[in-house]
Amino acid sequence: MQKELAAVGLVLCLLIFAWVSGVFGGDDGDAVGDPFPEFSAVADDGNTYSLDDYKGAPFIVLFSAEWCNTPCHATMHALNSTLDAPILVMSTDPAENPQGISLENWHERADEYDDEGNDTGQTLDLPFMKGVEAADKAGISSSPSIVFVNSDGGIVTIHKGGLHDADEIRTYWEAAGGTV
Repeated sequence: MQKELAAVGLVLCLLIFAWVSGVFGGDDGDAVGDPFPEFSAVADDGNTYSLDDYKGAPFIVLFSAEWCNTPCHATMHALNSTLDAPILVMSTDPAENPQGISLENWHERADEYDDEGNDTGQTLDLPFMKGVEAADKAGISSSPSIVFVNSDGGIVTIHKGGLHDADEIRTYWEAAGGTV
């Protein structure tokens, strides 16, 4: 009886782990080939950004959440240090200031991420904005998720989870028509 209970417990733990880690959690990637969703959002810099601003050139959208720290911040810095490309950071959290974190606070915290121990002196000169509707329309369900969009506005790649490998970043960017 104890072995059976232990086996059931193990199976439940594995299912919970798989769900939490996103193994069963999403349809990220289903939108590959689709056009990137229309959006218009005011960023932390006070400017309004829309899909029309990026027509005719490839761009990257990093979907994150204000409360996502290490995997999201590390990915932001990896993209920023690897490419000279238009990168938008969009929040998937529908709350106005989740856990009391405004867009400005979120940007400051992400910017300071590399300032501890291995300071690269990097500044994230990226717009941070809400992107809940765009995330929903693109089937994004995990943070971070990085969407590489071609010059025609088509989604080329959706990378689910942290992305730190410079070669992989360049490969995705080149597949979207970007140059390194």
